[in-house]
Amino acid sequence: MKNTELNYCRTHRLNLEGEEELVAGIKVVFDRLIDHLLRLPEDTDQPTILACFKQCMFDINDFEQDIETVERESIFENIYALGEIMGLDPATEYAEEWRGDW
Repeated sequence: MKNTELNYCRTHRLNLEGEEELVAGIKVVFDRLIDHLLRLPEDTDQPTILACFKQCMFDINDFEQDIETVERESIFENIYALGEIMGLDPATEYAEEWRGDW
């Protein structure tokens, strides 16, 4: 089930907004996250899932010099949408703790 939702999200819902070149680079990071999540067994525990999101955020931090408000909001909207598919609660704002200075 999660694989279908993740693939659908990648092709239809992953909608990053902002400067085109920056968005293209960040989309690569999101695609890599989705690939990692697709390879996880169905019974993967939350700490392992969170580790995938943590790495994604660290990779996005490499773009911090160029991330503005529109990109930031778009990144978090998408990261939490993917997290919900994986059973993570967006209300915990888990991704905020790994965000760089952007």
